[in-house]
Amino acid sequence: MTPSRSLLFVPVLNVRAVEKSKGLACDGIILDLEDAIAPDRKAEARKAAIGAVAQGSFTAPLQMVRVNSVDTQYFIPDISALAQAGVAAIVIPKVNCAADLAAAVALLDGEPAAKDTQLWIMIETALGVMNLREICAVSKRLKGIIVGPNDLLKDLKAVESKGQDALLTSYGLCLLAARAYGLICIDGVYKQFTDAAGFAENCAMGRILGFDGKSLIHPAQIAPANAAFGPNEADIDLAKRQVQAFKQAVAQGKGVAVVDGALVEGLHVETARDLLKMAKAIANREGS
Repeated sequence: MTPSRSLLFVPVLNVRAVEKSKGLACDGIILDLEDAIAPDRKAEARKAAIGAVAQGSFTAPLQMVRVNSVDTQYFIPDISALAQAGVAAIVIPKVNCAADLAAAVALLDGEPAAKDTQLWIMIETALGVMNLREICAVSKRLKGIIVGPNDLLKDLKAVESKGQDALLTSYGLCLLAARAYGLICIDGVYKQFTDAAGFAENCAMGRILGFDGKSLIHPAQIAPANAAFGPNEADIDLAKRQVQAFKQAVAQGKGVAVVDGALVEGLHVETARDLLKMAKAIANREGS
């Protein structure tokens, strides 16, 4: 089990940012070839991403490259070059339909070096949300969904609000699709990166909805995201007590236990065990 609490976008042509990102405590790095790169520097960025991944030295276990969208002239060169380099994971933005993902899969399947390359998708349009069932069924290469709130708001002609009211339906459908197909689901970026209180509230809402982690645009967001989407000491203590109480209940021929005045059934124990596995993975990741 690999934690995905915090995925940081890094503009690949910002050498200083890339070097700094190698030692950051985020769970994933997304080297960006899309929004952060000017059109006349796309080929340069592609080469830089391949070089950075090949060089390694990233402490983050998840290392990805976000390519340009399928409707651009850069998509095929991006996927082809990254496939030949055998990168671990590719993030495809603005996926609207199954054919968008299938186009990437076809390119990867034709390259032996990319036999283990994962695909992640960004859902940023109404059409993408509506087609999630077909998109998620395309390939076993697909491992995760990242929502794109800014583009979604634009496409929905909606108004941004503190409670993310306009996005809740889209977020819910993304989470439903992710759970139905066994995928990771990552909350979108919070663009006001100097607003620490707002970011903490945004993370808390994402955690309540069921997201596995948060996509980030600034290193200062890493620690709060890790805290919000990772189990705390109280969570771990409760999970341990739930597992133990249920074990004792079963030994006594009972089907349920009671912990802190609440019923504990098999489904709760399964959740508790998953939480403990995640806590162990995080502890191993942090060397504690």
